Amino acid sequence: MKFVHTADSHLGFQFARVARGHPEGREKRAEGIFENFLAVVNHAHEIEADVFIHSGDLFNKPYIPQEILHELAWPLVNLARGGIPVLIIPGNHEKSEFPFDLFHGAAGVFVFDRPKSLLLTLGGYSVGFSGFPFIRNDSKRRFLTALKETEYEDLRSDFNILVTHQTFDQAVVGPGDFVFRAGRQDTVSRNTVPMDFDYVAAGHIHRYQVLLHPLNAGIHFVYPGSIQRMSFAEADEEKGFVEGEVLHERIETRFIPLPAHDMEIVELEAAGMTGREVENAVTSHFWRFEETRVIRFQFTGGESLRDYPDVDFEKIRARMPPILECQFVLRAGKRVMVK
Repeated sequence: MKFVHTADSHLGFQFARVARGHPEGREKRAEGIFENFLAVVNHAHEIEADVFIHSGDLFNKPYIPQEILHELAWPLVNLARGGIPVLIIPGNHEKSEFPFDLFHGAAGVFVFDRPKSLLLTLGGYSVGFSGFPFIRNDSKRRFLTALKETEYEDLRSDFNILVTHQTFDQAVVGPGDFVFRAGRQDTVSRNTVPMDFDYVAAGHIHRYQVLLHPLNAGIHFVYPGSIQRMSFAEADEEKGFVEGEVLHERIETRFIPLPAHDMEIVELEAAGMTGREVENAVTSHFWRFEETRVIRFQFTGGESLRDYPDVDFEKIRARMPPILECQFVLRAGKRVMVK
């Protein structure tokens, strides 16, 4: 039995209700995200996977236009039509639900739009799947209730897989390697997960990592991570997805990397400069620019926004060499403004 496990695709990345920023850059980044998504789906075709698991945040926002949603979802529908079942749960970016008719009538696409379980015969094994949408508040307390509502205890199968979009304790994120500790309201303790499961297909954490069950090291909590670098907090992270297979009567996995955008932050102490001096400071860094790079110019030194000069950022962007996206951020005390 072989499977592909992915999560945090954030399709439709270009749709964001932000007043400022670089919309053309978001469009380009969205194209790169979708290309990686197609690579994951194509891999499932190539290895003739028995099932495709997506553990949350398939889409970046809940307000993507319906016609675009159907275009983005089409690769999964096509995968199911080719005989590979697709399992999906809504994540936090989808506000824990999909538009009700998005996958309506798509045979072979199973959406865990509420706590539920299903049993499939895959590669000669009976495999039970249980899952539920992202728990938005107090997942520490509500996780076991949602899990019980799946009726996972009634499954009679060779392998049981839990599909979930939650944070488990000891998950690590960010450039500072922040660790989620047990006791937080948004963090589920791994030792509360019943040992009925052989594999926990997790999503929500964007860094690839494998956590072990404290009471049974044979049970792995696997975060495949996001398929592309979504923020500067992920600038140094490798991106990809997971391929799994039953070998010697246990589930073994391997991480498969994907191309990732380069991301770089350039700090400029701009407080007290003139607009022309800021322009010259930015253009002096044009040698860094590449078509596959996201750059953020971070202006510092000001206590308030009044400490920075007026700058025509669109004029600067018009002069730039080709680049994936350029962001300008002004920092004034605790206040941050994106231009």
